[in-house]
Amino acid sequence: MAEGSPDRKLTIRPLTPAHVDDLKTVTAGTWGASCWCLFPRYTAAQQRALGLDKGGDTPRRAEVARLARRRNAPGLIAYRGAEPIAWIAVGPRSDLSAVDRSRATPAVDELAVWVIPCITVRRGHRGQGLAVAMIKAAVEYAAKLGAPAVEAYPRAENKRLNDDFVFFGNEAMFRKAGFRQVRGVLAGLPKTWTPRVTMRRAVPKRSARTR
Repeated sequence: MAEGSPDRKLTIRPLTPAHVDDLKTVTAGTWGASCWCLFPRYTAAQQRALGLDKGGDTPRRAEVARLARRRNAPGLIAYRGAEPIAWIAVGPRSDLSAVDRSRATPAVDELAVWVIPCITVRRGHRGQGLAVAMIKAAVEYAAKLGAPAVEAYPRAENKRLNDDFVFFGNEAMFRKAGFRQVRGVLAGLPKTWTPRVTMRRAVPKRSARTR
């Protein structure tokens, strides 16, 4: 999962315990700086049970490190050379309790999809197509771990917004990455909630000969 550039190579790879602080570097100065991308994974009750509701980086960093030790990493980090510049979270929907139980993102069907709940590109590196590259890399990663499909719940509108408020992406972004809309904006949700659509990309089954 890598792309080249004339000066410094772009590499996208799963987050490991040794590089947990790179996630903090990518999200510094944004909404995600204190979240550590754990909000999609745990309900408020689960956060209290895990001691993640007290504030501060220490417990959240430790939890991300724990997740990074599992077979499926909590997400992927992009590097330009040695510099971390982008992050994308991805995992089985069943791992993302806040997403799975939200009225804004109910399940479409019983397929055991993986989900991309958020994307962050560092300031100074935006507008270069990195988000789409990250989405494609996340799909590739999920496919290698047996995901039948990957879903996302981006903004329905595609107008330009402050990047810090588009952490779950927009519809156009996912279309560029090969996703299609499988559900439109849900009716009956609070008017203050962001209108979101459900996008999905099927993952081709790997044959027994595929390595």
